[in-house]
Amino acid sequence: MNNVLGFITTNYMNENFGKLAELRSVSTIPFGGRYRLIDFPLSNMVHSGVRSVGVTTAHYYRSLVDHLGAGKEWALDRKQGGLFLLPGSIYGMRRFEGKFLLRDFLQNRAYLDRASEDTVIVSASNKIFNIDFDPIVTKHRSSGAQVTMIYKEIADAHMKRGPFLELDQEGNLIGLTREAAGNAAWFLDCFIINTKDLLSLIDWYETMDYTDMTEILSENITKMKIVSHEFRGYVGAVDSSYDYMQCSLDLLKPEIRNELFNNNRNKIYTKVQDAPPSKYLPYSHVSNSFVSSGSIIEGTVENSILFRNVKIGRGAVVRNSIIMQRGQIEPGAVLENVICDKFVFVNAHTRLSGNRYKPLVIGKHETV
Repeated sequence: MNNVLGFITTNYMNENFGKLAELRSVSTIPFGGRYRLIDFPLSNMVHSGVRSVGVTTAHYYRSLVDHLGAGKEWALDRKQGGLFLLPGSIYGMRRFEGKFLLRDFLQNRAYLDRASEDTVIVSASNKIFNIDFDPIVTKHRSSGAQVTMIYKEIADAHMKRGPFLELDQEGNLIGLTREAAGNAAWFLDCFIINTKDLLSLIDWYETMDYTDMTEILSENITKMKIVSHEFRGYVGAVDSSYDYMQCSLDLLKPEIRNELFNNNRNKIYTKVQDAPPSKYLPYSHVSNSFVSSGSIIEGTVENSILFRNVKIGRGAVVRNSIIMQRGQIEPGAVLENVICDKFVFVNAHTRLSGNRYKPLVIGKHETV
């Protein structure tokens, strides 16, 4: 796919992540045993042929810079184009629905001005899905649209956070709402826009830099040709620790796991960290779980996800839980509906329990 620029936003937060996002942006929350959330929009762009991607950084940007590096794993360590880490404004979005703060576009106007590409794919990094942008960009250009907003048709809109698109019979945007019930077009925090139109909007609304770009698009429905594209695959939205738990456990369903990761053409790339195979010792029992390399299992693991180099001691029980990198669960401990961040140590015979609607989150480097 030629002449397309990527722009990924990470400068947003809300209080419902708790310790998961105390010292990292939402975009770098670990996911699926080895990935970070930003791997999905970045990989979607790369395997669709985008060769220049800008990523706005949040206030806590260390983990983002450490993970992305020079973009080698995504083939973005290039002489022309490549990966650009862009400064985000000091105060990012704090609303569930806010992902595209105009201030971040204004602050990085030079990146857009200097680009020769005529089309920009703009994406947040809190949605998990595997998509090929190439045919969507082709359709966008052939239709003469100025903006194409990507959505998924869902039947349980009351269970999702907006915004939702209101569309006419031809798929043109006629409205945008924050709440919906029943069937609705759920906006996937991703849209395609002509570069010149994006620059014009930035200029027109420069004095309202606290505004979200979706609000600007909503105000210009009658002035611009804004169309839509329906995505029909799996989508997971991570807007809280509860969402994170549900999306993570979705990976235990083979059909979802295969759609996201076992696509030979549309790979999800991430930072490479080699480790030996997992080791299952006597007395271990593992069922319906995702166990990453380097782990040593001597206890019971059920319906859970273990990241790299996790140790589960003899007689320990881990159910419906997520144990991130180098977590250590000592013998006899019992965990249920728990999220343990990286380097957590759980003492022997400790019992930790959350519930399916409010998982217990143990912060990075904590000892319990």
